[in-house]
Amino acid sequence: MEEDFSPAQFEHKWQKRWLDDEIFIAPLNTDKPKFYCLEMYPYPSGKMHIGHVRNYSIGDAVARYRRARGYNVIYPMGFDSFGMPAENAAIKEGGHPRDITDRNISSIKSDFKQMGFSHDWNRQVMSHDPNYYRWNQWFFLKFYESGLAYRTFANVNWCEQCNTVLANEQVHNGRCWRCSSEVAQRDMDQWFLKITKYAQELLDSLDEIQFPNHVKALQKDWMGRSEGAQIKFKVEGDGGLVIEAFTTRPDTIFGVTFVTLAPENPLCEELVKGHENEQAWREMEKEAKQLSDMDRGMLKEKKGVFLGRHAINPLSGEKIPIYAGNFVIASYGTGSVMAVPGHDQRDFDFASEHNLPIKRVLLEARADNDAPLTSAFEGYGEMTNSVRTGFDGLSGDDAKRAVIEALESDDSGSGMIQWKIRDWLISRQRYW
Repeated sequence: MEEDFSPAQFEHKWQKRWLDDEIFIAPLNTDKPKFYCLEMYPYPSGKMHIGHVRNYSIGDAVARYRRARGYNVIYPMGFDSFGMPAENAAIKEGGHPRDITDRNISSIKSDFKQMGFSHDWNRQVMSHDPNYYRWNQWFFLKFYESGLAYRTFANVNWCEQCNTVLANEQVHNGRCWRCSSEVAQRDMDQWFLKITKYAQELLDSLDEIQFPNHVKALQKDWMGRSEGAQIKFKVEGDGGLVIEAFTTRPDTIFGVTFVTLAPENPLCEELVKGHENEQAWREMEKEAKQLSDMDRGMLKEKKGVFLGRHAINPLSGEKIPIYAGNFVIASYGTGSVMAVPGHDQRDFDFASEHNLPIKRVLLEARADNDAPLTSAFEGYGEMTNSVRTGFDGLSGDDAKRAVIEALESDDSGSGMIQWKIRDWLISRQRYW
């Protein structure tokens, strides 16, 4: 028995045999059960690296396991080659993106074969191939003709180094996932697909697909269906200026003691102009624009700047201060939040920090409701201290419904369903 074993002595022979016998090509017609194994296609912006080996070894193991179990397995491979990573690689190296990309694809494909991955190369796709992206163009035209594709200015994550827009998931602690440079927020003209039109259909369809429950839960949270009310808070001393805020808890309307706007909300500048806090707001706005929405939602330090103006609670008539807060996300809802510190812990912490009133407007069962609140009660309870007659004693859905009816009667709000899901930004596709 030989002491030294060299896999390379045998691999080439068997890899050639696999190729000649076409054992990884799935026939179209067969009585075998079918299995489709697909991984995310790699960016061909360089050579194969250990990340590719790790990712595609997993898919190859799954495909081989299913074949061994008697399945007719389709295991294709392709290249996500029509984008900024490939273009930036060409700029860095010098040369036309198509030439550099084709060379990199040839290199990675050769390495994949040398690794012994069981891909069906007859089904290879490359997104920079005109025979592939002509169908992208066809789909886009159909979307546009149907009113589902539109163009508008939007605040996006921008990486100066990569010269591209980034999805929220590609921003890690304020930095680009690819090059680690700082990400800025920038208003840019972008194309979108109107997937929000199908929000309810997408949510309902989760019941019909065989996904793990934890994945379905993540999808539901991502879509974020919320039932509540959109409430209008008129700005004191300005007949036409109104702040609209969405809430899932209209039953807490009488506990609102301040309103908070996202620092980038266009109303902020109009409200704070000429006030002594204008510079403090500008610094907060600049800081907020360096963070993605995801980072904003995870901030530990909740900062606020009083904008020097007050709003009017539409049902109680009470005057409440208006703040800019770094934790409010401009792209969600109206970029404005009605703050109820007695019944929302984040608002409670903010109010405590800024010496703002904290009101109890819901009764907590089995608690001393006359004692000062030491933390927010976020559950449901009977309305109390409502200022306006007809509300005290109502709870849950009855309370919400009564508040919404009063808002609609006064033309100061309405019932509404809101979603976290946003229209799909598609402007990162390139043309060479």
